[in-house]
Amino acid sequence: MTAASEIERPRPLREIVLTRDIAAPRTLLFRLWTEPQHLMRWWGPQNMTAPSVSVDLREGGAWRHCILNPDGREYWSHGRYLEIVPPERLVFTFSWEGQDNKPGHPMQVTVEFHELGEKTRLVFRKAELPDDTELKLQTGGWEQALDKYAAYAEAASREG
Repeated sequence: MTAASEIERPRPLREIVLTRDIAAPRTLLFRLWTEPQHLMRWWGPQNMTAPSVSVDLREGGAWRHCILNPDGREYWSHGRYLEIVPPERLVFTFSWEGQDNKPGHPMQVTVEFHELGEKTRLVFRKAELPDDTELKLQTGGWEQALDKYAAYAEAASREG
């Protein structure tokens, strides 16, 4: 009798890693990432808005956001906060909502805020993307979102 066995191979880790040096204090950057009134101003790619943002900022707390593209199509995402270390680190799950609000592929986001004198280095990581197409699409989307975030943060920092 021969037993068939399947060797389990590790899945490739599809991960986005983006870094921005932003002319603003990390305490401000952390707030802009965690307070709904600020998230609505920058969340999503350049041509999208964020008309709905909810945040329960505590470990285990839920968040849910909607981004809206110019033709009116909504893209909902949600997750739970896993780790909150103000103003240094934020870790949360991220899933796109599919049809009937069913959860999509779960991913994990880590955002770190490192002091650099009068600037802050933001390191963004999003891991476990489901496939190479999604990796490419989301990398472009997050690059644009972080550009919006950095511009918003620098303007907020100048305003005091």
